[in-house]
Amino acid sequence: MTDNIQDESLDLLESLKEQLREHELDAMLIPHDDEYLSGDLTPDCERIATLTGFTGSAGYVCVSISQKEEFPVEISSRKDEHEMLTIDRAQAVFVDGRYKVQVKEQVDGSVYNSFNFAEVKPADWLVAVLPKKARVGVDLRCISFQYYKQLKKDLELSGIELVALEENLLDLVWKDRPGAVCSPVEIFPDEFNGCPSLQKRKNLARSLRDRGLDATIISRPETVCWLLNIRGRDRECLPVINCRLVAYANEAVEWYLNLDHLSDEVQASLEDHVGHIDIFPEAGFDDVLDRLSNASCKVYVDSRSTNAHIFQALESKGAQVVEGMGLCELPMATKNPTELAGEHKAHLKDGVAMCRFLAWLDDVTRPENITDVEAYLRRVEDLDEAVLAEKAEKFRKIEGDYIEPSFATISALGPNAAMCHYNHAEVAAPRKMGHDPLYLIDSGSQFMEGTTDITRTVLVGPGVTEQMQLMYTLVLKGHIALASTVFPRGTCGLQLDAIARRPLWSEGFDYEHGTGHGVGHVLGVHEGPHNISTRSSTVPLEVGMVTSIEPGYYEDNEYGIRLENLYEVCQCSQPGCQHMLCFEPLTLVPFDTRLIIREMLTPAERSWLNSYHQNVHTIIKNAATTMSDMEVSYLAEATAPV
Repeated sequence: MTDNIQDESLDLLESLKEQLREHELDAMLIPHDDEYLSGDLTPDCERIATLTGFTGSAGYVCVSISQKEEFPVEISSRKDEHEMLTIDRAQAVFVDGRYKVQVKEQVDGSVYNSFNFAEVKPADWLVAVLPKKARVGVDLRCISFQYYKQLKKDLELSGIELVALEENLLDLVWKDRPGAVCSPVEIFPDEFNGCPSLQKRKNLARSLRDRGLDATIISRPETVCWLLNIRGRDRECLPVINCRLVAYANEAVEWYLNLDHLSDEVQASLEDHVGHIDIFPEAGFDDVLDRLSNASCKVYVDSRSTNAHIFQALESKGAQVVEGMGLCELPMATKNPTELAGEHKAHLKDGVAMCRFLAWLDDVTRPENITDVEAYLRRVEDLDEAVLAEKAEKFRKIEGDYIEPSFATISALGPNAAMCHYNHAEVAAPRKMGHDPLYLIDSGSQFMEGTTDITRTVLVGPGVTEQMQLMYTLVLKGHIALASTVFPRGTCGLQLDAIARRPLWSEGFDYEHGTGHGVGHVLGVHEGPHNISTRSSTVPLEVGMVTSIEPGYYEDNEYGIRLENLYEVCQCSQPGCQHMLCFEPLTLVPFDTRLIIREMLTPAERSWLNSYHQNVHTIIKNAATTMSDMEVSYLAEATAPV
């Protein structure tokens, strides 16, 4: 942080502590997420970033004004019970393994301790720091009911009270807080979505009746937009509007949103598109909670995607709350034929764009220039991470029906690639080319037809080491191992995750992020309920789901490697395995074979890689009629058999 921003953050921290004193609280827990429990925040909800400087997409902050007499204290690490960690600050930031480097870069260590969730949870910290009978405030609108219940239980066991706040105390002292974003509703045509909204809502009502339920609350904007076949621009890289919805077993629907989303023109075409629905101001959403409770309705709610305020309002007033995975989640995740066809079209466009980008980059950094260091440095002197990211998007923008990036591009040279979610726009100066042999670009697009996400690590300069090549090869072997796996129906991501890690594990290495995530259809690039991870990935993969496979390796302050494709879950066509499932690639971009230690690949791995590259070459060359001779030459060389 700059000195000015740091001073503002410290002033905000002191003002927040004064609010704690006024509300007779000893501490406050500040979650990263907003009231929709989204990690993709609008500027007015960037609370943790404003308070601490940490810009990651997940985390918590604890601020205390009361400590035990023996403070500072030591706390046992959950990751290694023999390791003791010191708490010597009255504030702490908690992140997952993706951000262990980034949090130390962005957060002032003289003000905040920082911890990995795997080592210390916020509840552990609060129990270690606070005296008995302490009171901890939390905004129930910004945490899930599932997390709230566990947090409350953990604190009460140690004699600490969790206090539900009527308003977010940080918001009260946040000067110059940005206004809420309110973009127009956009119709998402049936030619792209494959199933009219009316049919989706009939299916949802039938699910409610089959379960003996009266209604369900949907408070996740992505799900509401999917159900109504609409989109918007309230969030960067996530084409949604902020809204909630109540669907009833009798097929009635109540839609709650800021009415400024609806111009007269949009409202006129909306009913033709979605049929009749009742529209209400979102500010009155608590009124429907009262109505559902007063009528003792049986209400179905997803405890992972619904905030604790909604749950508490329903339960405290007499509604019968039934918890479970959202009834739209599996229908969203298992794409229909139109959506899948769109995903293939989107990935073809994205593949052409990325192949052209990598051809350009290869031309700038071709081997003879890397050998001639002076000539190489002259060619790259005006290039940095920002220029590279802009160049990649420029190639994508040429493709038809391009909307926007599907997330902020991770364009990372050398040590910056060791930060899994690095963003060059958040540093004082993007790193320039010429110092590092490796470049990692994790990027994606929102096209009208679908959503893409791809990561490649490529050779861009002199100085590549045998260790870098070893790690690249191990990561690639892990990617191939999982991508080529045939598995029975009912298999979940938790069961598959180790397959991608095994080559790294065999050499004593690992990575601290999930191996794969679901991807939405012109919605969130991270979409459940399925994922491939060591944690909370127990939803079986089904035909029609889209998932990433993205093992990696990160050497702190030196380099990072990640290789990511998107895959469609399909019924296997191998003889004798037609009852099984497999992964079919959507992504059509070469891996950098210059970084492979080829003798480490088994015949089966070579066969998979060569087959994948042949498919990339054939499809991209046939589709990209405007490719230059240089780009065609790159494609042929990059996809040559190993």
